[in-house]
Amino acid sequence: MSVELRSATLNDWQSVYGLICELKQREFDRDAFRAGFAANLLDSRFRYQLALHNGHPVAMVGLHLQFHLHHVNWIAEIQELVVMPQGRGLGIGKRLLAWAEQEARQEGAEMIELSTSTGRQDAHRFYQREAYQPTHVRFTKAL
Repeated sequence: MSVELRSATLNDWQSVYGLICELKQREFDRDAFRAGFAANLLDSRFRYQLALHNGHPVAMVGLHLQFHLHHVNWIAEIQELVVMPQGRGLGIGKRLLAWAEQEARQEGAEMIELSTSTGRQDAHRFYQREAYQPTHVRFTKAL
């Protein structure tokens, strides 16, 4: 098994798009996606790491660093973590989490956090195995 981690670039936008569609189980406007991804890549607070299995993108993690006033410190947020079905069970998700945690530490973040949908029970078990604790409740409202 050959798994390589590397930073995503704008040239990877179609692979990243496919991974996000897998995560959300839907398709998005490709032009809007590409424009948003390009904008995020220009902002040093966003980091995207791809995992390639035998040269093909099968997973990614998106990390965002923010200064939270209520912490008076930097907080890292994993905004996306997705592993395609063919990459599951290979330890790729664990490696991507470790990468995100190391990036956050290097930037002086106090903590790393993430949100996951309430119905993603397998993801909940995975995160808890990796020492993530369910400490908050997130509320959302569509606008």
